[in-house]
Amino acid sequence: MQAKRLSLAILLAALCTQANATAPTTNNTFTDDVAFRRADLLVQQMTLDEKLQMIHSQYAMGVVPGGGAGYIQGVPRLKIPDLGMVDSATGSGSGTQPSTTFPATIALAASWDPQLAYRFGARIADQIRAQGFGMGLGGGTNLARDPRGGRLFEYLGEDPVLAGEMLAARTQGTQSRKVIATLKHYVGNEQETNRFGGNSQIDERTLRELYLLPFEIALKKGQPGNVMCSYNRLNGDYACENRHVLSDILKNEWHFAGQVQSDWGATHSTANAINAGLDEEEDVGPTVYLTPDLVKQALDSKAISPRRFDDMVRRKLYVMIRTGVMDDPPHGGGTIDFAAANAFAQYAEEQSIVLLKNADSQLPLDTTTVRRIAVIGGHADAGVLTGGGSGDTRDPVTGAFAGCGGLTFGSSTGCQWWSNPWLKLDVPIVKAIQALVPGASVTYAGSSDQQTPFRAYTQQEIDDAVALAQRSDVAIVVVTQSSGEDFGELTSLALSNPSNQDALVQAVAQVNPHVIIVVESGNPVLMPWRDQVAAIVQAWYPGEGGGRAIANVLFGKVNPSGKLPVTFPVRDEDTPTWGRDGTFAQNPVYTEKLKMGYRWYDANHIQPAFPFGYGLSYTHFSYSSLSVNTTRDETTTVSFLLRNDGPVAGAEVAQVYLGDLNDKEEPPKRLVAWQKVQLDPGETQRVTLTIPSMMRRVWNTSRNIWTVATGGHISVGASSRDIRLVQR
Repeated sequence: MQAKRLSLAILLAALCTQANATAPTTNNTFTDDVAFRRADLLVQQMTLDEKLQMIHSQYAMGVVPGGGAGYIQGVPRLKIPDLGMVDSATGSGSGTQPSTTFPATIALAASWDPQLAYRFGARIADQIRAQGFGMGLGGGTNLARDPRGGRLFEYLGEDPVLAGEMLAARTQGTQSRKVIATLKHYVGNEQETNRFGGNSQIDERTLRELYLLPFEIALKKGQPGNVMCSYNRLNGDYACENRHVLSDILKNEWHFAGQVQSDWGATHSTANAINAGLDEEEDVGPTVYLTPDLVKQALDSKAISPRRFDDMVRRKLYVMIRTGVMDDPPHGGGTIDFAAANAFAQYAEEQSIVLLKNADSQLPLDTTTVRRIAVIGGHADAGVLTGGGSGDTRDPVTGAFAGCGGLTFGSSTGCQWWSNPWLKLDVPIVKAIQALVPGASVTYAGSSDQQTPFRAYTQQEIDDAVALAQRSDVAIVVVTQSSGEDFGELTSLALSNPSNQDALVQAVAQVNPHVIIVVESGNPVLMPWRDQVAAIVQAWYPGEGGGRAIANVLFGKVNPSGKLPVTFPVRDEDTPTWGRDGTFAQNPVYTEKLKMGYRWYDANHIQPAFPFGYGLSYTHFSYSSLSVNTTRDETTTVSFLLRNDGPVAGAEVAQVYLGDLNDKEEPPKRLVAWQKVQLDPGETQRVTLTIPSMMRRVWNTSRNIWTVATGGHISVGASSRDIRLVQR
C-alpha cells in the first residue's frame, strides 16, 4: 500500500473519531457563526481604550476579591462582564476561599477513564464558578519526557494519545459549566530547570508526533477557549512569540478560534509577540509588554496592524460568548456542596490507585482476621501529601501540622504540601482504617515532629516502627515524594523528603513478612525494596478523600483498576534523559526523539520495574478472539473478547498498540486505543474499538506533510509489556 498524503478533511474527520471510550460532548462548536458575528459587532462598538483593557490581565492574587491569578476588567456599557481566572489543576487555587483538593491530574490519567475526566473538569468548574471565576487554568498536558519533572503531577503521563484524550474530556466537562478551559503549557515545557529562558530543541517530526499531539487532540475534541503559551524558548524563539507554533500550526493549521494567553511573565516583546499570535499578556511585573501605552505605540508605528489588534480582542469576546460566560457571568458567593465534592474526590482517587504488587494475594486485607495493624510513616495519622505551586489548591489550611514547618516552597511554608481536615471532611489513613476495622488495634509509628514533616527519621523512630511491626499482623508503610512548580526537578527518583525512607521500609520488611507499601507521589519512584515487601500500592497525590480511598482499596471495598500512565524504571540510569550523570540541561536537546517513555524502554530493550499501562486487580481478566479489519482509508476496527475469570467484579483497561510500522524512526509500538471495561465474575464482553487513520500518520520532514506509514500490526494487552493478543 503506497504512503499517501492525508488531506486536511481526512485529518479533521480522524481527529473527531474517538480512539477510546466515548466521553460526553458539548453542543458548542468553534465554528459558531452567531458567536463570531456577535463578537465582531462588539469590537466595532468598542473604543481603543476599552479594547486595550481586554488584552492585558492584572495579577489578581490578594488584590481582586476572591483571589485568583488574573483579572480582565469588563466594559459595563456593552454588557461585557469582568473576567477572573484561577489556577485549577487539582481544584480552585484561589488561596482565600474554601476549595476541595481533588487528586493530582497524574492520578486522573491513571484512571484511563475519559468519563471520569469529564466529571473531574465539571466538579472543579462548579467550585471555580461559585467563587466568581470564569476561567480555569488547569489544563496541563506536557509529556513526562523526564520522570523527575517537578510538575509531572500536574500532567497526564508519557503518552500523547492518553494525555490528549483525557484532557479533551476534562475540557468538555469544564466548559459544560460555563467556565473557559485552558490547555497549557504550549509547548516544549517538559522541565522546570531553566524554564524561564531555556531553549527546548525539538526536531519537527518529534514535535509533531509527540509533544504537539496531546494539544492537537485536546483542542480539536475538547474545543477549549484558551491556550497558554509557555516560558521556554522552542528552537530559538520564546514560545509566546513563536510564529510557527502559535500561528502556523495552532491558528492556521488547527483552526483554533480561541485566544492565546501568555504564562505569567512569559511575554518578552510587544509587536513580535502580537504578530506571532499572542492575544493576551498575563501581568506578574515588573516588566510587561502589552500595556496600553506600549500597544498604542505599536499601532501608531504600524508595528502591528489594527486588523491584528482587533483579532486579539475578538477572540477574547468570542470565547466568552461561546462558553456562556458573557451572558451568564459568575458573580461569586455561590454555594458549594463540599460533602458531595469530597465524595467525588474519594471516588476519583479510588479509580486512580494502581496496585503494583500483590504477592500471594496479600491484598485485600481481611477485616475478620487482621487484628493488629501497624501504620508507619508518611504522617498517615494527620494528612496526605499534595503537589506544590500553582497545581495545588493552596487552601487556607489550618491545624494538621502546628506551624506548618518543614519543606518550604518559595516564601510559603510546608503547610501547602498537605491536604488536611480543615473542612472537617478529610480523614487521614489511620482514622479511615480504624473506621473500617473498628475491632482491630490500629497503631501509628513514624515522625512525631509535626513542626518539620520532611525531616529524616531518627534511629529511635525507625526502631519504634520496627518494634511495632514485629508485634503486628500487617505493617502498612506510607512513603512520600514531594514535588512542585519552582521546586525544581527531583535529582533522583529515589525517595526523599525524608531521604531515609528506603531504610525505614527495609528495616520493617526484615521483621514482618506482611508489609504493604503505600506510595504518595507525583512521579515514579525507585523501589530497591520491591522484592522484600508483599504489596505495593501507588496512590499518587490522592486529594482530600485520599485517606478513605486508600483504606477502601487495602481492605477490598474497592477493587483497584488504575493503570500506570508513566513507566516506573528500575534505575535512574535507565530513563531517556539521564545521560552521563543525570544533570538537567539548561537548554535541553530532545535527542531521544520519538523514543520517549515506554517507547524508549522498548527500543532499548530495558526492563522497567513497572511498565506503562500496568496495574493489577483483585480479579483476573482473559483476552481471546482477536479480529482486525482495515478499510481503504486506513481506518482499523479491532474486536476481541474480554472475560473476568476471577472471583470478584472489577474493571480492566484493555489497551491496543500499533507496532512495527515500516519507518526506521518509529518506536517499536505506540498506543492507539483503549477501553476501560467493568465486568462481573464470569462475565464476557466483546470489545470493539475503531482506530482512525491518523494513528498511522508520520511526519514527512522532507515534504513537511503528514503521510500514512505502511505495514505494522495490532496487539492487545493489559499493559505495554503484557501483550495478550497479536494480529496474525
